[in-house]
Amino acid sequence: MSARKIRVLASAFVAAATLAACSNPTGTGGGGGGGGSSAPKNGGTVTIGLAEAPDVLDPTVASTYVGRIVFANMCEKLYDVDAKLNLVPELAAAMPQISNGGKTYTIKLKSGVKFNDGTPLDAKAVVTTLHHYMTDPKSARSAELSEVSDVTASGSDTVTISLKHPFAPLTAILADRSGMILSPKQLSKLGDKFGTDPVCVGPFKFKARPSSDQIQLVKSNDYYDKSKVHLAGVNFTVVTQPNVRAANLRSGDIDIADRVAPTDINTLKSASGVKLAPVTSLGYDSINVNIGNSKGAGKPGNKPVNLPLANAKLRQAFALSLDRDAINKVVNQGQYVPGCTAISPVNPYSPDITCPKQDIAKAKQLVAQSGMKTPIKVKLIVQAANTEATKLGTVIQSMAKKAGFDVKIQPTEFTTALSQAQAGKFEAFNVGWSGRLDPDQNIAPFYDPTSALNYTGSNSPQILKLIAQERATTDMAKRKQIFKELAQATLNEGSIIYLDYPKVVMGYRTSVTGIAYYGDGMIRLKTAAKTSG
Repeated sequence: MSARKIRVLASAFVAAATLAACSNPTGTGGGGGGGGSSAPKNGGTVTIGLAEAPDVLDPTVASTYVGRIVFANMCEKLYDVDAKLNLVPELAAAMPQISNGGKTYTIKLKSGVKFNDGTPLDAKAVVTTLHHYMTDPKSARSAELSEVSDVTASGSDTVTISLKHPFAPLTAILADRSGMILSPKQLSKLGDKFGTDPVCVGPFKFKARPSSDQIQLVKSNDYYDKSKVHLAGVNFTVVTQPNVRAANLRSGDIDIADRVAPTDINTLKSASGVKLAPVTSLGYDSINVNIGNSKGAGKPGNKPVNLPLANAKLRQAFALSLDRDAINKVVNQGQYVPGCTAISPVNPYSPDITCPKQDIAKAKQLVAQSGMKTPIKVKLIVQAANTEATKLGTVIQSMAKKAGFDVKIQPTEFTTALSQAQAGKFEAFNVGWSGRLDPDQNIAPFYDPTSALNYTGSNSPQILKLIAQERATTDMAKRKQIFKELAQATLNEGSIIYLDYPKVVMGYRTSVTGIAYYGDGMIRLKTAAKTSG
């Protein structure tokens, strides 16, 4: 297949995603809290209230949604998405040139770009970063880049990526954490402590993290596009309770609220000086079930664990005890979309799958067939200090009880919960995924036995075979059929019980203009300005 045809097919995917999943940004092309036609004011600091605490600020190992929001303002990528969810160059000067039957990607870099420590971004820096992501023992990016055989610099501003096989998701992967380029100087200095003082290319640079709940960024003087940056700084503060986050937005204690809860939308709609920006999520909410994570996610030697839901019949029974429509009404005010696959209905690859309805009689039958004495005790981790998560846990507890399960809810601080999941120290874990443009990245990292995100310990030959097939072709029709088979295979395995696809709503003060907020849910402040306060 020619390089031109591959690029055309990739464009077709993004165009379809645009029709289904984009929303107007609040910045250029979408308003942005007023501001009129006058020049943006320079200076001022914006405070963002995050729903959880980000984990370590090192793209090598990071895995949280809120961490991506921080990175969006200080760690640029080779590629990004625009307001219509088209893949576009960011640190790269153009879209990749694809050759050798889809196995060679040649990437030209922008010239005159510096890291936030003043050192130049060149091809060697990209090679250093990608090799680091591929080889670091703790890397959460290695699975994403597993099809890469080599990365070389052909000149000071040109990078060549060689693949083992054609790999359709690569450009989209390089538009996320795997495409964030790290300062080789800082990486050499700090190694696995890079996250304590991260240095990338971005409109803002890291200043301090006084606590796990506070992160401070300041405008970078080395940024290649700094004339467009108006804010003097950005502060991130963690406000886990949705109603408190909403109250802080109304009072002006925070300028931007990450993920307004469904229960707070009507109140904020009528609040003075506040606007809401909703986007339909490409991600999902789910329950991860430990079926084979005995030694740690992605580590060799994992084997089936001796936990109730590791039993396939009991796992199916547990899933059948849940009523996704009722969960959506009770927990999410009916504002989400119930579903049972990893692929959001707004994604052009969304499969035509009929989700199983709640079936208590069938669930009880499966429990009886398992031979286990009831009630069957199950420990479910939910995010602590989050009323929505607690309510979800309570609803699941009530539903599962009818089928013979005794669910014990374990409220746990979010980053601690992630650490426990990675270590395999859990039975069931309610966790969401923010979603990616290419469905491969909503599926493969969670089923690849070498991936640090495979909390469940899944190792299904059928699922892995289908993942390999969808990665090997850029034909959209073929990939859609494979993704349908993948959706059914993951539904049958049940190591991840998908619940719904959220509507992600950002709240912001009208005194902040120029926020870029697209369908990927990232809050970009490169062009933001504060008109008062």
